[in-house]
Amino acid sequence: MAGWDSVPWMVGGGAQHSAEVARVLAYVACRGNEGVVAAGDLTVRALAVPGGSVTVSPGACSILCRATGQMHQAYTGRNTTDDPVPIPATTSSGGRSDLIIARVEDPWLAGEPWPDPTDPTVGPYIRSVRVPGVPAGTTTLAQLGLGYTGIELARIDIPPSTGTFTQAMIKDLRKIANPRRERRVVVSSPAANDDVTSTTVWKDWPGVAVKSVAVPSWATQVKMTTHVGGALIYNDKTDGYLRNRIGAATFGQETRFDTNSAVAGNGIDRTLMTADELAIPASLRGTSVPIALQAILSLRGSSGTGLLRGYQGTTVVSDLEFVEVPE
Repeated sequence: MAGWDSVPWMVGGGAQHSAEVARVLAYVACRGNEGVVAAGDLTVRALAVPGGSVTVSPGACSILCRATGQMHQAYTGRNTTDDPVPIPATTSSGGRSDLIIARVEDPWLAGEPWPDPTDPTVGPYIRSVRVPGVPAGTTTLAQLGLGYTGIELARIDIPPSTGTFTQAMIKDLRKIANPRRERRVVVSSPAANDDVTSTTVWKDWPGVAVKSVAVPSWATQVKMTTHVGGALIYNDKTDGYLRNRIGAATFGQETRFDTNSAVAGNGIDRTLMTADELAIPASLRGTSVPIALQAILSLRGSSGTGLLRGYQGTTVVSDLEFVEVPE
């Protein structure tokens, strides 16, 4: 009979709720997204001593229901231990790519091909599955057109005559269903002149811009952009590089600047910028760490004798977006 599912979530008094309405709740909870729950969930790894299988690590996931006629529904699943997935060896005739997926097998929906389980109370209704012989470069389960209710975890690219599978063969394809993000903007201005003069040593510049920031415990990457307004190029030609720093040993892309000041003893103002996506080491997560802009000159003493100066008219803006990406 067409119309409403007569029992919405959640009605008391002994009302019987449908699995479809419960799956709508799971869909809404994950905002209609699918993927793993956290950065380290359901990672496909080679064995500690590489052998004839790989493992899927513990974790949880959201998987959209793709059965015919089902709208706005999702499954929520979890894996509690390392789950081994055997991989057949390749022959001398050629290599092979296999896709490792988490697949839901729900036989209670019309049109689904899965057999009824021996014990309906425990299933299993979800498992790690190898999809063999996929096209090279496959990155999603949807590209294969199989109609599975499942999510891709990894692709294994196997050379010919191979029965031992190493981490180098595994391409991580996971995505986080609802990745967390947190933005911080740090603004600094020097109170006095702060010069960069070295061609051999990177300098935290200006020193006033070295600030402590709290790194979220879940962050695996930071997108960091730093703009410098009113940087003074002083006394002569000045060129060099800028980069971001977070913590003691995590550095960003080196961005070159090259400019001229024609008259000795004079200066010109420039706006400079550097940016990068930096991986957050596990040791920094959940801690407070220093961030800094670093600078170094590259031609001082050869093509020019100028310097880079921060002064009272300089403003440094560091824009950090901490994000959660699979690792």
